[in-house]
Amino acid sequence: MKRIRAFGVAAIFITVNLYGQDSHYWTQQYGTKSMLLSGSVIGGVEDLGAVYYNPARLSVITGTSFLLSANVYELNSIKVADAFGSSKNASSTTFRGVPTLAAGSFKIKWLPKHYFAYAILTRQNSDFNFTYENEVYQDVLAGLPGNEHFGAKINAQNSSSQQWTGISWAYPISPKFSVGVTTNFSINKQNKGSSIDLQALSQSNEVAIYRYNRNYSYSQNGFLWKIGASGELKNWLLGLTITTPLLPITGNGTYQYQEFYSPIPGIGPAPATYSTSKQSGLALKYKSPWSVGFGASRKIGKNKIHFSAEWFSGIQKYTMMSAVDHISQSNTSDTIRFHLVDNVRSVVNAGIGAEFYINKRISGFASFSSDFSTADSDLAHFSDRKPETNNSTWSADFYHVGGGFVLDFNGAAVTLGVTHTGANMAIPRPVNFPDDPSQPIFNSGSTADVRWDRWRFVFSFSFPFLKNYTKKLTDGGEEKK
Repeated sequence: MKRIRAFGVAAIFITVNLYGQDSHYWTQQYGTKSMLLSGSVIGGVEDLGAVYYNPARLSVITGTSFLLSANVYELNSIKVADAFGSSKNASSTTFRGVPTLAAGSFKIKWLPKHYFAYAILTRQNSDFNFTYENEVYQDVLAGLPGNEHFGAKINAQNSSSQQWTGISWAYPISPKFSVGVTTNFSINKQNKGSSIDLQALSQSNEVAIYRYNRNYSYSQNGFLWKIGASGELKNWLLGLTITTPLLPITGNGTYQYQEFYSPIPGIGPAPATYSTSKQSGLALKYKSPWSVGFGASRKIGKNKIHFSAEWFSGIQKYTMMSAVDHISQSNTSDTIRFHLVDNVRSVVNAGIGAEFYINKRISGFASFSSDFSTADSDLAHFSDRKPETNNSTWSADFYHVGGGFVLDFNGAAVTLGVTHTGANMAIPRPVNFPDDPSQPIFNSGSTADVRWDRWRFVFSFSFPFLKNYTKKLTDGGEEKK
């Protein structure tokens, strides 16, 4: 049973570590043109993605009062080469619709020179649930003679959701210079868990059962601000932004641990086990970095080149959440501990995008940006079953490319495009299933190669009729010039 238990943990080790995006800051893009430009628009954002990229630009954006970027479809593909050795590969593919941004602008009658906008945007959105289930009749347990009926079910969950709801304000200090601020209320929810269910029936009708489940979750609410400045020179648009760390308002977490083992006498030294603990209302401490961004957009005839870079501060190691130490009910000498920690490195991400004029109705876009991981390569992963685990999971760097077209129909813009994000990473392969029985099963020096690809297909649209409706609500608020 010890051998099979190690296999279950190893399988979860591989799958859980494939899908973490919590250690990257540029994974999401917002707005119509901004998505196709891979977010390289801090200086020259021209849609309501400005509520995220640079709120100061709201005072100079014209023609857009409402933006819905919800028709984005995502294809995720994960491939693990040599997942269990001897070219035994594993793969997973999912296809889903993902929301990214809904935003609108409005005016206030008694503040004619001030510009306002609201937005609901998704900062994180991953939901990975992997289940492996199989039943065999073969010699699995070395301590028992002959073959056994053996069944296994292994499950891994890793989901994260972070939503920002923001109100933006912008003010033009001069015709060439504007400032702005977005106040965001953040709702951050994370859940991670793994479970193993094993059962075996010997030739003498004896049954062994092993059940393991460990998971944690937390919810953190708070405020953070993005401060922006926008300037215009001849043929140049320049932008500068500062994003504050999160100011926590409420937050707490839960933790659950279950391990039950009923052995068949004679198959191993492990005793019968009964250990369980469920804890809620755990104190949570959550930290996010400072960031400073700079962007420049250059007009070249009817075309444009966009460049942006953003620095994110590092955060020294700290404890996010701790469970109360608990003792196994079946073995009072076995104390079980759990501490969730976090530490992130400082990174600088950069992107470049090009906007091509085709005709007065059609514009083309192409872009590239980096999205470096803030996680260390020697993470203590949750599936390691150690007392301490890291909140971050993926230490590989991401790279984004994008392209598409914007079709303009008298102010109603339709965006068609595709973006791609990819990454490669080598992960430890602690379990090996060789074709040659003389080869070792456990080889901690072996690795498996992971390839993750995300394709996003964009169909976004903005429409002008709400502009007239908003004008009526504000009793004839003045139009942007």
